[in-house]
Amino acid sequence: MTITLTVEDQMEISDRTNKDPRLLLSFLEWYTQYRNQEDDRTACQLALRKKAEMHQAIYQQKQAEYLEEVRKDYQVRLLSKKKWETSVTFKTKSGIRVRSKIEKIIADFLFDQGIRFVYEPIVNLGGFYVMPDFYLVDYEIFIEHFGLENQEYKASAEAKLGRFHMFKMRVVCTYPADEPDIEAVLTEKLREAGISI
Repeated sequence: MTITLTVEDQMEISDRTNKDPRLLLSFLEWYTQYRNQEDDRTACQLALRKKAEMHQAIYQQKQAEYLEEVRKDYQVRLLSKKKWETSVTFKTKSGIRVRSKIEKIIADFLFDQGIRFVYEPIVNLGGFYVMPDFYLVDYEIFIEHFGLENQEYKASAEAKLGRFHMFKMRVVCTYPADEPDIEAVLTEKLREAGISI
């Protein structure tokens, strides 16, 4: 992915560079060194040249860091866009929109129980971005409903769960077989996770 930096981006990188304490330290270090050999004016000019060289090196470092931030932000923006590619949404009791009827039932169940949640937050797990279905804010628990049963979907679900476990995230999972009694299943699984309903 090629990223073209705008004037605003370049100004931000320059600002970060100018705030780097290594710039001032390099000037003082070189000034002190040259002052022993030259008059103050010459020492200052030579130290400013060295500071300009240091500025260029730091700028390149800050630019690389900034580009990495933009790349990550780009991934997040892509996920956000993908999140709403489907045109059908279902409005929940809490007023948010979700992408499936089963998610609507889960969201309404959580709302009725007074459990605060975030729908499809974007979570960074070691540079890998995932969007779990629900995040229970007060309990630091994710709810994932794995609603399909084809092999590709199952493999993706297992990889996602593996990453959650790797980062010691607590996850409550439901599956297609749970759908007819989803509220009862969620009640039981949330109780097992320490949430009394």
